[in-house]
Amino acid sequence: MTSATQHLGTPRGHRLPAPGIGTRILAGIGIMGLLTGVGLLAADSAEAASTPVTGVGLSWTMNDEVGGGAYFGGCNFLSAGASGDNGSSAVWADDRLYSASDGSVTITKPDAAGNQVPATWDSRCLDAGGSRVGTGAGSTSANQVNLADGTGTVDLEAGTASVSWDGAFTVVFYGGMTYWSVDDLRLDLTNGRGTLTGTAGGYGADMDDPTKWQRLDPQRVTLATIDATPAELTASGATITPDYRGVDAGTVSTPQARTGDDWGAWPKDFVAFHEATGQSSYWYSSGGIADPKKVAAPLELRFDTSPTATPAYERVPLGYTEGIEVRFSNLGEGISGEPLLRAADGSELQLQPDTTAQITAGAGLGTWNVADLPEGAHVFTLAVRNGAAETPIDLGGAHPVRITVVPPLGTTTQPGVTVSDIQATSFTTTLTWPADGGGPPTGYQLQLTQGGTAVGTILHVPADATGQGTTIVPGLTADTEYAVTVTPYLATQAGASATQLLSTGSRPEPTVPPETTTAPTTPPSTEPTTPPDGGGESADGATFYWGLNKEATSGAYAGGCNFLAAGEAGDTGSSRAWNASEYRSADGNVTIIKPNGDGFEQASWATKCIDRTGTAVSTARLGSHTESQVRITGGEATRSGSELTVQWRGSFTVAFYGGLTYWTATDPVLKVDGSGKGTITATASGYGASMTDASKWMQLAERTITLANLTGVDTSGDVITTTPDYVGVSYGGTGQSQGVVGGGDATATAQAARTALNSSYWGAFPSDFVDFQKETGQFSYWFTSNGARDAYKPTIPLTVSLVGDHTPTAGEYSAPAAPTLTQNNTSGGTRAPNAAAPAPTTTAPAAGVATAGGGAVQPAAGPVATASEASGLHIGEITAPMVLGGGAGMLAIAGLNWSISLLVRRRLGLDPNLFG
Repeated sequence: MTSATQHLGTPRGHRLPAPGIGTRILAGIGIMGLLTGVGLLAADSAEAASTPVTGVGLSWTMNDEVGGGAYFGGCNFLSAGASGDNGSSAVWADDRLYSASDGSVTITKPDAAGNQVPATWDSRCLDAGGSRVGTGAGSTSANQVNLADGTGTVDLEAGTASVSWDGAFTVVFYGGMTYWSVDDLRLDLTNGRGTLTGTAGGYGADMDDPTKWQRLDPQRVTLATIDATPAELTASGATITPDYRGVDAGTVSTPQARTGDDWGAWPKDFVAFHEATGQSSYWYSSGGIADPKKVAAPLELRFDTSPTATPAYERVPLGYTEGIEVRFSNLGEGISGEPLLRAADGSELQLQPDTTAQITAGAGLGTWNVADLPEGAHVFTLAVRNGAAETPIDLGGAHPVRITVVPPLGTTTQPGVTVSDIQATSFTTTLTWPADGGGPPTGYQLQLTQGGTAVGTILHVPADATGQGTTIVPGLTADTEYAVTVTPYLATQAGASATQLLSTGSRPEPTVPPETTTAPTTPPSTEPTTPPDGGGESADGATFYWGLNKEATSGAYAGGCNFLAAGEAGDTGSSRAWNASEYRSADGNVTIIKPNGDGFEQASWATKCIDRTGTAVSTARLGSHTESQVRITGGEATRSGSELTVQWRGSFTVAFYGGLTYWTATDPVLKVDGSGKGTITATASGYGASMTDASKWMQLAERTITLANLTGVDTSGDVITTTPDYVGVSYGGTGQSQGVVGGGDATATAQAARTALNSSYWGAFPSDFVDFQKETGQFSYWFTSNGARDAYKPTIPLTVSLVGDHTPTAGEYSAPAAPTLTQNNTSGGTRAPNAAAPAPTTTAPAAGVATAGGGAVQPAAGPVATASEASGLHIGEITAPMVLGGGAGMLAIAGLNWSISLLVRRRLGLDPNLFG
């Protein structure tokens, strides 16, 4: 059953107009008329004639991704109506923008028995068995949109149809971070071929500016192209699969993958529209693990072109004086005149006094007097009269004019009201009628009240032949007491009401973060402190310089960039981009420095995403990164024989995606033994979140991790420069499948296989370091995952000055424009990473500084692009799975494609080709 309510006690947002559609009483889930039976067969249309049709329905899941799990926000789902403005690109915190019913549009989903039941806010992310949907292929809620009351014409012989629907629905991805709506759907077919179109609108955001949120101009788009065949189209119905496999996506920012069984695309103009919504790559094959979920699902169409005569009510009370309306359709374009209803004995049922009835071109209505009919079922035949001539109309055995007269409802008989499955925002109610109570009723009206005041809109619940009806009541407030009053109706006769009290449940409490030994430092609201030397020469004691890797200071697909900050970052309260007051470039002994020409300067909030050329770093600018480094002074160096230990005091923070996920390293320690092997360890802390629960934000327990393993370090000089181990290092930690906070098995990626193509940059940070990143959301950014960012992940050289007069030197740097993308991939090997050709040079030590020999060699990513071209691989294509990490509840995309910089215009991880 479905109800025709919007939300109870909650104002709805802006809706695309649906003129002429009023609140309807929908009888059960199957009612949506799967506009089938079109019989749209290619045929000789020379003598065919179009037949007017009404009550046409359409049901469609669109594809598995529309009901699938999301890497943030819980899941993707459908909502009835055009959802209003959320005010920003953010997960919907409650059901204020959600509806399962709006006018002639409903959203349903299958239950465990395969029956379509109304979707609810609480069930939107559950599959038919009640389990939470995941990101893997085949996992979907299978929610479907159902549009009723389509009108138009159909010619069965010629296979032509023209049907339109009023009403809108909304497609929500990532729990609400990006969504769009479509209304005024229209189906046009000629010889079984044609299109389903609609007017699409929605909202766009800026990947570099999380505060930006703008309404998109409505535009007409093609939702489906259809090439029906006789096997699909029958006289009794049709299930038509829109074109997808083998379809060209057109000009797209992320190259279309054109191999495998599921490569293809939705219509080109539809895909182009989604460049603004952030869902573009979700509507064509992009080489990601979610490609099988993108294939267009069959749409079910149903209308009946046989003549029909439909009474307004299945039954009326004895002595009913208001008359019963009967509507006629599909009688034939040549049929016009006055409709007549005749009983089996030939007697004519009279019209309601002072009314007339008329049929024109095969359709019409009239109201008949049933006050004198006795109890029981009455079947009538139909004829159309013109003057003295009558034309019998064959309604067929399935469509007689049947009017059943039953006893009136008992004046004191009340319906049974059973409330079940009480959730925080909804409950299920089952309404029954006693066998000796007269009637039974044709339906019920349900009204909620709080403290005697009506809440929301009256719900209409249809009843079956026994008087039973069931519905889910959505849109409630948690921990609130309601009274539900149910009034039975037999046609328009109201019976005695029954009232039931209930209290909604509580919303799940967010997970309490584990206690830690120290509270996080709250960032100051003042400007950063500038050290006396301005980032140049070191103060007394050993000085540490390191930028970890290029990815740590590069462009990001949301939030502007990844960056380094001084000090231990405080609790932002949720996974969101930072503001200026939360950033520091200096804190005690720690300063963030970056090249400015040939020298270095202290970074700032304004320059944290700017490279030395004054240009913002971007995933679309190959090789671009800010070259920022952590500088920690005042280190205490001690030697014990041939062993060296240096202890620094201070913290630095590594923030990805503008701060959506971040972690802190405190008090790093360098230890090198006599053989030149060493480590840099630190106390790690940070924050984790759940990809399935946007409200979840937890402080991670502190632990000691290895920031770097070192090999072949020469400690004989005053200045040590070495590249920490990465190339050739295998990740042997616990996160080979995943391990993201709140995640599922498909969330993260294992280390990619080593190949000839990736051998120059294949490797990993220390395993315990990577294990820690499972919880921060940056898991796959610290090892080779076969992603487009792999060439940015290797460690860059670090420098330790054991004296206080070392000045770093900025090396060469370039960030060339992005190359032209190709859109096919004929090989099945390792994908080429998003590397510049040639790769930018990392910051170099001063001339004459001793460099450790025998250590890990900094990889040269230059040959990557050439190798990929020579091998048939094309830059920008990605197959490695993305990891959405707890900390940001964000895509630790280990390899997003640089070409997806349009991302939602933000695409906070919205499929950048890896899983989407």
